[in-house]
Amino acid sequence: MRQLLTGLIMLSLLPFTAVANDFQEGTHYERLPSSVGTENRDKIEVAEVFWYGCPACHSMQPLITPWAETLAEDVALVHLPAALRGDWEVHAQAFYTARSLGVVDQVHSDLFQALAGERQRLNSKDQMARFFADRGVDEDEFRKAWGSFSVNSMMQRASSRIRGARVTGTPSLIVNGKYLVTVRGAGSQENMLAIADHLIEKERQQN
Repeated sequence: MRQLLTGLIMLSLLPFTAVANDFQEGTHYERLPSSVGTENRDKIEVAEVFWYGCPACHSMQPLITPWAETLAEDVALVHLPAALRGDWEVHAQAFYTARSLGVVDQVHSDLFQALAGERQRLNSKDQMARFFADRGVDEDEFRKAWGSFSVNSMMQRASSRIRGARVTGTPSLIVNGKYLVTVRGAGSQENMLAIADHLIEKERQQN
């Protein structure tokens, strides 16, 4: 089944990957003036910059999730929630609280559906606490993690990376801390992933 899925993903991207040599720096993607940090220096990292309330980010999930399953062992996909506006901060904090508690898989898809799909109002710690509790997360543990040093530190690092990469919208991809890929430059979400593949191979060859 996994081999079949991999084959289907590769076929779906074939029209884009076939012209990978046509992807031009400055047109389809940007090289950052200065590299930003990555979480794992031992791997080529693709950071998905997203906001749970972003419909385009939500619609990208059926593409990026199976794509991630095709990545080689030397590549890592990480999620990087953006707080480009003040009202996005609570959603980024929800992600890092989930990460701190080890429950990202329990809530990630549901947060996208609730915020981008159903436009629910989840704009406070209390609302998020109830949301997490409804999905089996202990509310006391959630509240302890929410304002913890660990969560605050992760949010600060994420904000620093996003600012350093000059991200102005979501979804965006930061490849190995060096390149920024956006829908506007790529032309489509499918093309974003094809360009990411192109840049992954570029990084391999340079290493």
